[in-house]
Amino acid sequence: MEFTRVNFKPSFFGDRPLELLCDGELRAATFRYETGVCGLRIQNQHCSMVVLPYMGQQIWSAKFHGRDLTQRSIFDQPQATTKFGDNYGGLLLHCGLTNINAPGEGEDYPLHGELPFADYQETYTGIGRDEKGKFLAAGGTFVYRNSQEYHYAYSPELRLYENATVVEMHIDIHNRRGRELDYMFMCHMNWLAVDGSRLVYSAKKDKDHIQADPTELGDDSPRAVRVREYGKKLLEDPTLADVLDSAVQCYDPEMCVNIRYESDENGWAHAMQVMPGGDACYVGFRTNELPYALRWFCRTEDEDGIGIALPTTGTNRSTAYQKEHGYYNTLAPGAHESLRFDFGYLDSEHAKTMESRIQKILEHAK
Repeated sequence: MEFTRVNFKPSFFGDRPLELLCDGELRAATFRYETGVCGLRIQNQHCSMVVLPYMGQQIWSAKFHGRDLTQRSIFDQPQATTKFGDNYGGLLLHCGLTNINAPGEGEDYPLHGELPFADYQETYTGIGRDEKGKFLAAGGTFVYRNSQEYHYAYSPELRLYENATVVEMHIDIHNRRGRELDYMFMCHMNWLAVDGSRLVYSAKKDKDHIQADPTELGDDSPRAVRVREYGKKLLEDPTLADVLDSAVQCYDPEMCVNIRYESDENGWAHAMQVMPGGDACYVGFRTNELPYALRWFCRTEDEDGIGIALPTTGTNRSTAYQKEHGYYNTLAPGAHESLRFDFGYLDSEHAKTMESRIQKILEHAK
């Protein structure tokens, strides 16, 4: 593979956009939001994304053919904070590696771990070429150190190919300690939820493979009763969520569903939100390292988001639960591990092809 790398630093980001790279339809430019947060806009002729290099390498927004498919939220731009709920408006957040969800009783750690707001010590963009063609990359390395406990390097690289509407995420995890690293990972991808959409995914539709975890607000307000009653129905029949209908479903403030996926002959699982027009939001992931995917809903008066499939090592439960049930991966001293997933937009023709592929996976899994 050929690759020309351009390193950058925070001083490259100002009030006016600065183009770092331009190679045909592939472009990368730096800018700074009014809040002071650094943004890196990458694009080809069909797709435009904004990466936050020094805020966890989050992807703040994504447009496909000019259409923004990022979750609807109360945040019009990223906020200069490291508190999860005070800046939850982006499309994609890396979660882990010491924990991936909210703490349980007696636990104390940041929501979704240290990765969502990680300040990357090394950042870059670049132009590369491999057997699939020419691509624009954006990536970096975050080194996490905790005395006597953790020392690892987390290196994600986003690749946007020419003429593509699906992007690739390549992640390398390096255990730098002299003992094993038990890690948990989840990628929180938050798409715009569209009423009338069908959820199509390569998982068996039974309670062994799909387990809802109903939201409990702890009171008897009309809102709490409604989400509680809907959660009970979803426990009995999780396929009730397979067609989005805000008139009969309740995801206020949110709802999580844990799903164990089946993979194709290449070891990949697939999921789509097929919208009423036949086109789709798509997520695919390699199941050898990430055998599960969390489905997440948040549909309120002010928010509208769906995590079609959040590739993960485990579930939406606490760290103690994950470790007790073996929902983590283990890296030997000095070892590396690679994580892979793709995400993006499929037009109606490619969505039909993917739906047929998913159906074949499920037929083979019977």
